[in-house]
Amino acid sequence: MVSLYVGSTSGYSGKSLVSMGLGQRFKKDGFKVGYFKPVGALPVKVDNTLTDKDAWFIYRVLGLKDPLAEICPVVLTHDLTVKAYLKDIKGLLGKVTKSYRVLSKDKDIMIVGGYGSIYSGAILGISGLKVIKRLNAKVVMVVKYEGEYCVDYILEAKESLKNRFIGVILNRVTLEHKQSVEDYIAPFLKRKGVDILGILPHDSIVGSVKVEELNDMLGGKVLCGQNRLDNLVEHFLIGAMQVDKAMEYFKRTRNNAVIVGGDRADIQLSAIESGTECLVLTGNLYPNDIILARAEQRGVPILVVREDTYSIAKRVERLSVRLRLRDKAKVAQGMALIMENVDFPLLYKKLGVKMA
Repeated sequence: MVSLYVGSTSGYSGKSLVSMGLGQRFKKDGFKVGYFKPVGALPVKVDNTLTDKDAWFIYRVLGLKDPLAEICPVVLTHDLTVKAYLKDIKGLLGKVTKSYRVLSKDKDIMIVGGYGSIYSGAILGISGLKVIKRLNAKVVMVVKYEGEYCVDYILEAKESLKNRFIGVILNRVTLEHKQSVEDYIAPFLKRKGVDILGILPHDSIVGSVKVEELNDMLGGKVLCGQNRLDNLVEHFLIGAMQVDKAMEYFKRTRNNAVIVGGDRADIQLSAIESGTECLVLTGNLYPNDIILARAEQRGVPILVVREDTYSIAKRVERLSVRLRLRDKAKVAQGMALIMENVDFPLLYKKLGVKMA
């Protein structure tokens, strides 16, 4: 049985996407697959069992039947975090090991999902590095590529993990970075003994958010367009320009949401007419009847939020980094990215397994 830890150098790098994609492919290739998340940061109760929301989602996507209570033995609740700061908590690594043993029986490959970075969890005595060593896992690092500085973190992780490190998957590589990754970064890493197991391109669908999900994140109120809350938003635009330039600006980007002050009726109308997927009105200011009527006609949801335009723009910027794979369309697209862009023959070779 092989243990594969899917880790990263930072949070929100795409570990869940990669874990699901690898699991699906392993199953397709005839392996008995299990999934385990030692530490979860998103508490949720399922049939009175406390578990992690991401782990529960991946569990269902992979069609697993293992005991749910063992999938995520340590869930980071507020109470647990406070206790860890007040005194050392004993026995968590043993708890992790026990659950892992239960789940790994009769499995060919166990996918172990990392939490945060490989260094996260140290305050609980169960950092990623400790878990990796205890489970005797091999490690693939998922790195959200945002520029050359990411290479330093990859090399640092390689140094920390030593021979357990089997390679890296570069995620969300934009067209802007694609050439430099292929011409410079990949050859450099190979020279340093780092195998690139995949380069996943940035995908607007995987990075999108439903209007309904956006409204929940921002704590907004839906005024109209309730039947279009499944609209997917890929880009966020700020409506703070002169009205004569607004229409052209909005039309340049498809599948956008426009964030604009609730008192800017001129910009709101331009956004609606340009085909925006959603209007986010800031300052807790409501639109006039003309705007509401036109939005209803064009099927454009309008959300009203309390904060000002700048604050909402900053929140959206942070939220876009943390978008989770929940929507079926996003999951399907993410799976396709993994299948097409991960070098599975090389991965199997590094894991020391052969297809059934």
